[in-house]
Amino acid sequence: MMDRLLRNNTVVKIIASILAVLLWLIVHSGDETSTIGSTGIVQITQPLRDKPVKVLYDEHNFTLDGEPKVTLNLHGPGFDVMNTIAQNDSINVIADATKLGEGTHEVPVFVQGLPSGVVSDNPTVTVKLEANVVQEFPVTLNTEGKPKEGLNVGEAVISPKSVVVSGPKSVLSTVTSVVATISLDNAEESIHTSVPLTPMDESGKAVKGVKLNHDRADVTIPVNHPSKSLPLGLQFKGELAPGYAVENVTQTQSVTAYGNPQALEALDSYSVPVLDLTGLSKSLTQKIKLPLVDGITALEPDIVEVTVNVVKSETRTFDNIPVKVMGLKEGQSYKVIGTPEQVSVTLEGAKSLLDKLQPTDLQVFVDATNQAGGQHTVRLQVTTPNFIKAVSITPSEMNIEFKK
Repeated sequence: MMDRLLRNNTVVKIIASILAVLLWLIVHSGDETSTIGSTGIVQITQPLRDKPVKVLYDEHNFTLDGEPKVTLNLHGPGFDVMNTIAQNDSINVIADATKLGEGTHEVPVFVQGLPSGVVSDNPTVTVKLEANVVQEFPVTLNTEGKPKEGLNVGEAVISPKSVVVSGPKSVLSTVTSVVATISLDNAEESIHTSVPLTPMDESGKAVKGVKLNHDRADVTIPVNHPSKSLPLGLQFKGELAPGYAVENVTQTQSVTAYGNPQALEALDSYSVPVLDLTGLSKSLTQKIKLPLVDGITALEPDIVEVTVNVVKSETRTFDNIPVKVMGLKEGQSYKVIGTPEQVSVTLEGAKSLLDKLQPTDLQVFVDATNQAGGQHTVRLQVTTPNFIKAVSITPSEMNIEFKK
């Protein structure tokens, strides 16, 4: 029959409980006092030590210092008291400090969750409240590691840029910065992520016991190839329709080129594919896709817009323009024979451009490169500003004797 009882889980639990209580009584027999109640049941008083106290207080304006604990003296039937102490998780000890301000206070406690027949005294607990203060700190970005070799890190964007830290003055006074830490180790592309914010002291250690109104920050860090801002190099070909001229050209001012440093160093401008103006008699707006050249990996923007403004052309003649002889070899000289050394030049273009021209903007010249000695009739050439065309040069030739 004993074997059957020992196989019963409920019986085993009851026996184990009784043995635990008896063992506890033996160990703590010096702590308790006992009396015999009117019912003949032994009544005892037994301390429940170091019971945590839940303190109710104004958590917005104050911080509780430490974790208050008290000793409760429980009184009641011996078995009930011992069992309550052995299984005290259901007991709650509360101190109400909601109407108290900064300072150290002795606050009465009240006990909840005692079983029927077991009572407790109502001791006081020492409660220390410290006033909360607030301070705003900028968010400091701490980067660790480096991106992949050959890549550059751009300026980081952090949101929020600052946070409000609150807590007891004694703790908040140790905070010197709020830090967001992010790794750039071997990064190959721009980083967009959310990182935790940590209040730090002067030595770089995390400060506990304070609160942040934002505990994370969104961080964007551009990771790019080396770059260079370049003006566009426009190229045109073809003749406009007769009687028309280009007044001006508007365009995307510049592009940012990304690539290896050597390729960037070699570029002073970025060439735009040749724009054909053949037969054009009205303004033209065109979007042009820029090709990547050797060593350049990306362009921003990679599509540019060019507008060629076309108007009806006019002409203007400039007189007494001197002729220069260019390309003379060292020691070579020349003499003009029978023809004037000043000429008239008639130009065609948009009126607004012609009106701005000065004689010094024109250059009429003879190319003497590779000319042999002796007398020669050479054709005159003229250089003009962009979108201005030379219609005629009078006279168009000169007689020159070249001497070695």
